[in-house]
Amino acid sequence: MNSAIWSVAVAFSVYCLWPAAASAGAKSLAAREAADYVLRKFGKEAVAESAEKLTARIESLALKYGDEAVDVVRKGGPRTLRAIERSGKFGSEATRLLSRQGDKALWIVENPQRLKLFVRYGDDAAAAMLKHKGVAEPLISSFHKPAAHALGAVDGQNARRLAMMAESGELARLGRTDALLATVSRFGNRGMDFIWKNKKALAVGAALTAFLADPQPFIDGSAQLADQFARPVAEKIGGEIARRADWTWLGITATCAGCAYFALRFMVREKLRRRRLQA
Repeated sequence: MNSAIWSVAVAFSVYCLWPAAASAGAKSLAAREAADYVLRKFGKEAVAESAEKLTARIESLALKYGDEAVDVVRKGGPRTLRAIERSGKFGSEATRLLSRQGDKALWIVENPQRLKLFVRYGDDAAAAMLKHKGVAEPLISSFHKPAAHALGAVDGQNARRLAMMAESGELARLGRTDALLATVSRFGNRGMDFIWKNKKALAVGAALTAFLADPQPFIDGSAQLADQFARPVAEKIGGEIARRADWTWLGITATCAGCAYFALRFMVREKLRRRRLQA
């Protein structure tokens, strides 16, 4: 009886563990093949370690991140292997990015700050950083996903313009930054060209509100920000004059002026009448 139970237990264990063992065996084989390929492609001088050690490193990544890691290392070689190993807790994200973008993504994966931005804000942030190297990171750090979307829609010149506005504080002072960046994402270079050329006019709240409510007419040239600018300024000046005016003193002054006018007029008439009598 005990022998039968033991046999069943062994069979059940083999049944449960066989898939895992088979998977591990497959990953070991794939790692070995990848190591051999890397050694042939990049040379022993570039790898600088034995096939056994290289296989173990690749197999370790395969167990953590799956077959995708093996494919990435086959394509990228020792540098890619080191980059994934050093990415730490972001190894899965680093592997995924390298699988999608290839070797050019090493520029992100090998830099902890850029890698964190990618992990936090996703593929749009990665695309923006790769498209606008050296310009995108500060913008994405400050304005997050809206900045990543906007940078993806513009060329290098307008990306630099956006960075200049952010660095000078103009972008933040305009207010409603997310909505402004969304407009750049929607209209691309045309939208950013308009914002750059009209940034002073957009500093007026009414002009910015009108533009963000319906950007198309302004970008196309069928509407003018000057109309939105002149109206609030005139209203503000008139309101300020009215607010500061002391209406009581204005009334007294006007009354006195009227009395002085009629008094002077009476005196002139009286003087003329006397001259006629004397003549």
